Parts: sequence; C-alpha cells; structure tokens
Amino acid sequence: MTRGSLLIVAALAALIVAGNAQAATPRLVSVGQQERHPQATFGPLSGVDDLTVYIATKPDLASDGSFLQENIKDLDFLTDDEIASSSWLYERQLDPGLYYVMARAFDFDCYQNPNCIDGFSNMLTLTVPKPAQRYRTSVQLLRFIGVGYLNMSISPLGEKLPYRVCWTLTRGSRCLRSTVTGYSWNAPASDLLRVSLRRMRKLTTFTWYAEGRIVSVKRVRIRR
Repeated sequence: MTRGSLLIVAALAALIVAGNAQAATPRLVSVGQQERHPQATFGPLSGVDDLTVYIATKPDLASDGSFLQENIKDLDFLTDDEIASSSWLYERQLDPGLYYVMARAFDFDCYQNPNCIDGFSNMLTLTVPKPAQRYRTSVQLLRFIGVGYLNMSISPLGEKLPYRVCWTLTRGSRCLRSTVTGYSWNAPASDLLRVSLRRMRKLTTFTWYAEGRIVSVKRVRIRR
C-alpha cells in the first residue's frame, strides 16, 4: 500500500472514531411483557440502520459494554418497521423470571453525521411472572385390592414443584411427599401416587399442599 493510500485510510478511520465519539446512544424507554412475550419502547431512532435487543439473566457487562455472552438468554433483530415505530414485541415467549434488557444500535453513516445514534442503550429490568395455574386432583379407588391412586395435575408447569398430600386415618393421619415435574409453561404436568386403603376412615379427607398452602381438598367414601 502506498503512503498516499495509508494517509487516506488513516483519515477515514479518524472520521469514524470522531463520529462515534459524538454519537448519541439509543434510549430504552420502557420494557414489559404480554403473556410472556417481551416488549419495549425506545426514544427516537432517526438514522438507525440496525437495532438488536439483548435479553440477559444477569446485568454483568463486558469491557465493550455488551452483556457477558454466557448470560444472554435471547436476542432479536428489529425490522425496519419496528425501528421506525420505536416499539418492539417479540414473537417468542420467555420463561418466568427476572431479566435484563439492553439494545445495540448501528448507524452506518455515523462518520458523516456526528449527531447520529449509535452504540449500546441504557439497561432496564424485565420481570416475567408465572402464568395463572390450575390445580386438579383426583382419587381412584381399587377397593378389591385395597389400593388407591392419588393424582395431582398442574397446568401449566415448567419447573419442578414439590408437594405433599395428607389423609385421615381411623387414628391420626398420614402424609406423603412427592414432586410434579413440568417441562413447559404452556403445558400441564402431573404426578401419581399409589397408597394403601388400610386404616383409612370410611369417609376420608385428602388434602394437597403446594407452595405453603392448601391447593385442593377432597372427601372420598373409601368403603360403601
């Protein structure tokens, strides 16, 4: 490369650095969620050519201002219409939890326009709550072999949920502990326990407990 070419490259690099040094960063105004779909609004994005939203599980940042790679849960590239409207609604759902949201803007003409918008935005927190859950229980009796099956179903469930079920005996009561294992916050999960009918009262009360509270009570006639 000739000396003249080197001078041109150096001049262009200086322009780019100068432009970026004066560039305004994008402003993340608000974040929220609709049925676990994250959404966000931004300040004006005039001149922005590309905008990426990052969602992380921790707020830790690298030296360049980005989230640490291992903490990034998801990301999305905004369309031209979303950039123009300064608003975004993600097509995917997030699991319930606490997240950190940040955007990265690019204006490829920053070296020509020192008033461009470029770089990382401010960071906001996003809380995605658990969806409303329904608890269903049932008791199936096989009286001829003295066995009962206790079913616990939760919809939806995307995690492990410990629970216990207690029932009355002719003297005192008995409890069993177990766990319902769910794999999706859009699908139900259930657990089945096999118990002996021995020493149960003729009319027995079954009580299910989860998350420190009673979620279901059933009175069942054990013997006719």
